[in-house]
Amino acid sequence: MDGQVVTFYSYKGGSGRTMALANVAWILAANGKRVLVVDWNLEVPGLYRFFMPFIGAEALSSTPGLIQLIQDYEWATTRADYHSGTGRNWLERFKEHASVRRYSFSLDWRRFPLGATLDFLSSGQMSPGYVSTLMGLDWQDFYELLRGGEFVDALRADMKQHYDYVLIDSCSGLSDTADICTIHLPDTVVACFTLSDQNIDGTAQVARTIHEKYRERNIQILPVPMRVDLAAMSKADAGRALARRRFANLPNRMSDVERRAYWREVAVPYQTYYAYEELLATIADGNNTEGTLLYAYERLAGYITQGEVTALPPLDDAIRSRLAARFERPLIRAEDEDAGIDVERQ
Repeated sequence: MDGQVVTFYSYKGGSGRTMALANVAWILAANGKRVLVVDWNLEVPGLYRFFMPFIGAEALSSTPGLIQLIQDYEWATTRADYHSGTGRNWLERFKEHASVRRYSFSLDWRRFPLGATLDFLSSGQMSPGYVSTLMGLDWQDFYELLRGGEFVDALRADMKQHYDYVLIDSCSGLSDTADICTIHLPDTVVACFTLSDQNIDGTAQVARTIHEKYRERNIQILPVPMRVDLAAMSKADAGRALARRRFANLPNRMSDVERRAYWREVAVPYQTYYAYEELLATIADGNNTEGTLLYAYERLAGYITQGEVTALPPLDDAIRSRLAARFERPLIRAEDEDAGIDVERQ
């Protein structure tokens, strides 16, 4: 069975989209799934920060990433025989450049079940040339002159062949890059939004466009209220009620009864504790009590997997505590700062 490509999208930044993706990915891998996470937020990459304790010292600097994958394909198209051949013959000659495993690496965590993996495809190597390479990408030429649509099809096929779930962190807003992530690649779009009017209306408009204009793709859309402040329940309830109206008939692929249950169950609360560091709730939350981030991410994982994965397997509290400490920012004392002393994370 082919894997599933799931894009996490938000109309505006600051919704908690990237954090949600990172935690859902961990839950899936901890349940024995082969998982790939892709940082397609090319202008503001940051997904790697949630996995830093599990990334080897040289992995980010030595592994090419998404930008290099696309650039290698573009360079290959300059060969004299590029425009010759069609269909399967053409794909056979260029599919090597759509092999994501050549450009990604596995996180260093040996407690996932046998056969499971959590692989990471970064946006690209963070070198001085990254920005110039990014600025040089012309998505219109990529699609119209370089058969980019066929290449993205090959990339999607490679992802689905080698992974059970591919989670893509899309850029925010409206752009050619966002269209690739929300229309061309996914089987499911997780539409993340906070409960402000602008976020609800903007995200709902994008969701309706995907659902109505690209109906033949049959992309499942899962709207997810994010950063819901449980200390202001009356405002939160009003915002969620408005969101249900704006996202009318969504999620799709559900009966009315199932849809009502979804809107009751799915929401990610705001927790001040997580506002200061890129910290995984799968590590920091000791249990999945209702109201915790872990509980919310488990509910979301359940809907993404159609009920197959609904909980994070237990992790020994001592191990959890040691791992959480690796995420913590070191405290810099005033006297050290005044003396110009660098405090490194142990």
